Amino acid sequence: MAGRIIFLNCFPRDLVSGGIKTVYRHAFLLRQAGFQAQVLQSEGLPSWLGQEMLPLVCRDVKDLAEEDMVVFPEVLDGWYADMIRQPMAGKKIIFCQNPYYFFTYRPSVEKLRDWGVTQVLAPGMEAAHLIQRVLGLEAVPVTSPVVDGAVFRPRQKKLQILCAEWKWPHQGGIPAYVCLFRDMLSLKYPQFSNVPWIPLKKKGEAEVAALMGESAVCLALGRMEALGITALEAMAAGCLVVGYHGGGGREYATPQNGFWHSPEDMEGIVDSLAMALEGYVSGSSALLKIVEQGRCTARAYAPERVSAQIRQVYGCLCG
Repeated sequence: MAGRIIFLNCFPRDLVSGGIKTVYRHAFLLRQAGFQAQVLQSEGLPSWLGQEMLPLVCRDVKDLAEEDMVVFPEVLDGWYADMIRQPMAGKKIIFCQNPYYFFTYRPSVEKLRDWGVTQVLAPGMEAAHLIQRVLGLEAVPVTSPVVDGAVFRPRQKKLQILCAEWKWPHQGGIPAYVCLFRDMLSLKYPQFSNVPWIPLKKKGEAEVAALMGESAVCLALGRMEALGITALEAMAAGCLVVGYHGGGGREYATPQNGFWHSPEDMEGIVDSLAMALEGYVSGSSALLKIVEQGRCTARAYAPERVSAQIRQVYGCLCG
């Protein structure tokens, strides 16, 4: 009989991130499919989650059996660093939702073997191939994040720019870039100097979904991404997405579904912002096609598709 699948999530209870959302969504879909999936959250259910997630939450991990599976994040410091080095019953899995974070802990094939890690998972093929190339792992299965079109959907649109800033704030720079983009847009395209800029910082999923749904444009500045779920959510919500694919976003970013630039192309991003705003105002049929193609792209990460994928992956891991 298959054992439990326990996702370790010892981050602060009300911290919201794409990685944490993905852990809960995967556990929920696995439980719906008949797996004994749980999420370790010692402080209880996060307030930003619905009560349907309550059965997933466990407050501690004990009485592990050989058939159980413990899924670690890629952030291997503090409690996680101690835990992964301890002998335990069951399988140790790492769900690496950002390889760049992972590499800072200097993992290696030898260390993973010593720790007893039997498999590393990734959220996309770009990330999986990167992990394989850098660490020399033979196989890194993909378990994609979920973009729920019932949550992230178009609403009554407004002429405003939603700003999704970079998620490595301790390394600085990107919030200032937002101000620079705004200044450059006003200087080069003064007709758009009064367009509101709405930051996404420190907002729950429902508020983010509502803002995306009503915003004409999303400026997505994710860098060193494993996939880039924010841009996908914005596409699902009917935004014209301008910004960076972040590396992992090469998996889905095309000229047909958004305006994608390198981080150095500051003026190009400003020009694309102006083009997107002008297209929204004029009702450009070409830009409407980009919006529709973006929504089509995001549907590849719909709950039912991800459910089929993770059932297959975890079914094989459970043996």
